[in-house]
Amino acid sequence: MDAANFPPGQGVGDGGYYNYPVVRRPVWTWEVPAYFWLGGMAAGAYVTAALAQNFGSADDRRVAAGGYYVAAAALVPCAPLLIADLGRPDRFYHMLRIFKPLSPMNLGAWTLTALTPIAFARAASHAASTGLLRGPLGTLARLVPTRLAELAGVVLGLTLAGYSGVLLAATNIPLWAKSKLLGGLFMASGLASGSAAVTLQAARRGAPDGSLHRLAMVESAASAGEMAILTGYLLQSGKTARPLTSGRVSAPFWLGAVGAGTLVPLLVHRMAGRRQGRPLRVLSSAAALCTIAGSLALRWTIFEAGKASSEDQAASFELASD
Repeated sequence: MDAANFPPGQGVGDGGYYNYPVVRRPVWTWEVPAYFWLGGMAAGAYVTAALAQNFGSADDRRVAAGGYYVAAAALVPCAPLLIADLGRPDRFYHMLRIFKPLSPMNLGAWTLTALTPIAFARAASHAASTGLLRGPLGTLARLVPTRLAELAGVVLGLTLAGYSGVLLAATNIPLWAKSKLLGGLFMASGLASGSAAVTLQAARRGAPDGSLHRLAMVESAASAGEMAILTGYLLQSGKTARPLTSGRVSAPFWLGAVGAGTLVPLLVHRMAGRRQGRPLRVLSSAAALCTIAGSLALRWTIFEAGKASSEDQAASFELASD
């Protein structure tokens, strides 16, 4: 008997299979998208700073080093948010008792645990090199192997930024599982928001015009990649994406995540062009704020639309038949 021939109350369109929902509604709360957003931004800021340290000019290295502070600050609430969602601290501890790299949730917990001290150590090392951190702590911070910390931090940062999308794609929620591009989408979004956070603090501190232009190039490249991956994600998802594109969260998705979060920053950076001084700093800051807000909107709308998608019985059966 196919889905069209189920008796009333037993079909795909009547609330599930024999009145039981096909997919359980996700029980995650607001802490999850907040954690995804902060973790992605921390990763992007760390990667931006590390790239500048190894490939940038002297001004770039000085300006982008603030990304280490951004990364450390953004990582502070991540573990508490994750623990709050889990309900009890011991559940987080139990995830760390074994290492399962093929489990997105376990890998994410280990990545967060490893990246946090590295980010703090690298931030402390930079603070010591500028004289901001002195005394015994400053002496200890100077012992940090910066190149090793940068390499490890970049690998862990990219993992932290992308694993959250892989985690969602590993569920049976149609919107999240239909396409395998969520990991790449969240990684690109994290790089964009992280570089935007670095740009924001650099503009506030009066960074040289050349450094701001180069940061804008990094942010724009990440945003363009995010837009390309998002387009592929929506095309792959097809009708499954309707809770996101035309449902309750469609307005914040199109206006916030896509419009203000991606297209507007690209346009503003284009407008900034060869501007200098205060106009450049104002435009760079405006674009950065939009990118950061759009990154949050992207995660929140995909998260909320996933809840609605769990009630789409037809999409659930279609996913099971793929």
